[in-house]
Amino acid sequence: MVKNDRLQLIALIEERTSVLEATLSDFSSISDKKRSQADDAAANLDLTINASIDEKILSEHKLELVKLTTSLSWMQTDDTGVCALCACDIPIGRLKTVPSTRLCVACAENKKD
Repeated sequence: MVKNDRLQLIALIEERTSVLEATLSDFSSISDKKRSQADDAAANLDLTINASIDEKILSEHKLELVKLTTSLSWMQTDDTGVCALCACDIPIGRLKTVPSTRLCVACAENKKD
């Protein structure tokens, strides 16, 4: 992988990681939100209804953060940009779109089958 491409990927990953970390640090638990709105029954009901959606989003953010952290470590190795299955180069466009991937398009499609 070309050094410039690697640096661009690292910058993209670090930027997204910062956004996720900020989002996660701002997240208040449902019980905290309910305590702050104890006098508002409608707000509490709304929180209860949306709780599973909020938890799913939080879970997805945490998972993405783990994958991006792993990708940053991968960027420091000689395997950066090389498909884990067939050892061909992963196109830079794919890595920019899905920075946590370790598979080229062909291998990813074959893995789905």
